[in-house]
Amino acid sequence: MITVLCCRGIGEDLDVNMLTNTTSLLAPARFVVKQVPWEASYGPVPDPGGSAFDKALSEGRTLLLRMIADDPNPVVLLGYSGGAALAGNVAAEVGRGQHPTLDVRGVGLIADPLRPASPDLPGWGIAGQRPITGMPVWQIADPLDAICCCPGNSPLRTFADQSAAFSLADPRAWVVDLLDRLRTRRWQAVILNWWRPWTVWQQYSEAIDDVNGYLFRGDHTSYWVRIAPGTDRTYCELLADRVNSISD
Repeated sequence: MITVLCCRGIGEDLDVNMLTNTTSLLAPARFVVKQVPWEASYGPVPDPGGSAFDKALSEGRTLLLRMIADDPNPVVLLGYSGGAALAGNVAAEVGRGQHPTLDVRGVGLIADPLRPASPDLPGWGIAGQRPITGMPVWQIADPLDAICCCPGNSPLRTFADQSAAFSLADPRAWVVDLLDRLRTRRWQAVILNWWRPWTVWQQYSEAIDDVNGYLFRGDHTSYWVRIAPGTDRTYCELLADRVNSISD
């Protein structure tokens, strides 16, 4: 048996979520599915008193590493959106050899906000790039989704940097993080050529369209119904095919 540990997206239900559209298609004789009960919060979303995304990721990392270590089976990690950041970060640590006793057979990420640039997709994750090595990696990304396919010079990257540590529960920690980012230059490079206003207008127009796609067109939430280019499978079905193909 292989255990599939699922990291849901921000604000999603623990039992039924985007990844359910993938795990429901896995061979039950080979896979046991478990949900990772991380907080899945981004500051005040979905709970006004929720933890900042960075804090939720940190606590989720500790939880996920413990669940992998305690599981009697080899493990596959799955994540969607904010959960993809969590699953991908832990998979990257395992791939680098930081946890040599953990048996992780692969990682599947839907809408990873830290997806590395690739030749077949535009841009990269809105929060930056995080490579994963040492295991099969299945990156599932809709080219229209700015969370995982954000243009390199998008102003949305600055928002992602500024908001990662924000929460109403601990605004002081947010200010401390902003000051540390300034001191250590932990900002994504976004070039705005103010002396060429038409290019700045184009960048902001593209960012506004990406926000509209996120909020209104379903570019970030339609992986269970949209067909992956070049296939007859939805994005979630495609990920299930990838997971089902791994050997015990």
